[in-house]
Amino acid sequence: MKVSYAAGAAIVLATISAPASLEGQHPDSVQMNRESLTPADTIAIEARYLASLDATYRPDTVIPPQAWIHLGHITERFSDTPFGMGLLKTAMLEGEIAAAWVRVAGVDMLSLSRMQRAMNNVLHAIDPEEVPVGAGLGYGFRRAAEAVGTHAELAVLSAPDSVAPALAFHGPFMTRAAQAAQARADDAVALALQVQAAQDVNSALRLIDRLAETVRVMMYGEDADRDGRIGQTEAEVGLAQASYHLSLVYRVHGVEMPVTRPHEYVDELGLDTLGRQPDSIRFRRRRGF
Repeated sequence: MKVSYAAGAAIVLATISAPASLEGQHPDSVQMNRESLTPADTIAIEARYLASLDATYRPDTVIPPQAWIHLGHITERFSDTPFGMGLLKTAMLEGEIAAAWVRVAGVDMLSLSRMQRAMNNVLHAIDPEEVPVGAGLGYGFRRAAEAVGTHAELAVLSAPDSVAPALAFHGPFMTRAAQAAQARADDAVALALQVQAAQDVNSALRLIDRLAETVRVMMYGEDADRDGRIGQTEAEVGLAQASYHLSLVYRVHGVEMPVTRPHEYVDELGLDTLGRQPDSIRFRRRRGF
């Protein structure tokens, strides 16, 4: 069974800041058009959403509709993300962009200035408040990860333990993993700033190695104690573990979880090859690096 709430998730938040349309621009410079809704519009929209939800929501899924809305924000759609993507996909794409530009800096071992300029894109993808302009989406991994944790917590609060035990069990793990990823994002920002302050290539490269590892763990976690698995401690979890626990909630309730990996954007932007020789050389030349 598949619960359809793509439109509903965005509609219920329309009273806040729902974009009326999204311009199909390259993610390097995403722009959104916004139009305000009158109270009458809001009432009509909410009524249509509740009516459609009644038709698709089955009691045997156990989780109440309000909780599904918060889960939908995480997995499928949110009102202020680029292209209306879910918060998890937004975070993972920003993380992939940051990781790609860390690789670019790591292979550019002959120019400290180019390594440091690449950090602008890393910082923009992780936290645009640090660098307002760059190669990211303008939303930021840190902000998206924080929102994932917030909506996971709200979903748990929307469903009593006795009604949705799977959500009650896995929800706190989702929140902790998102918070751990957010903390790693802060560490990554600090390291990127240190790279920009480095006085020589060797010092910068050592910092970039640490930054690459921090970004990887931020997104996917790590087996810190070498026991063959990524556990539930803050030292090991990343944002991917939040996605994993969310997938278990969906599975328990027989609901198909939307894809949260941004494959289409990763392919379009060439992020898998960016920073890997010889593609990175050609890319930098095209961009004037």
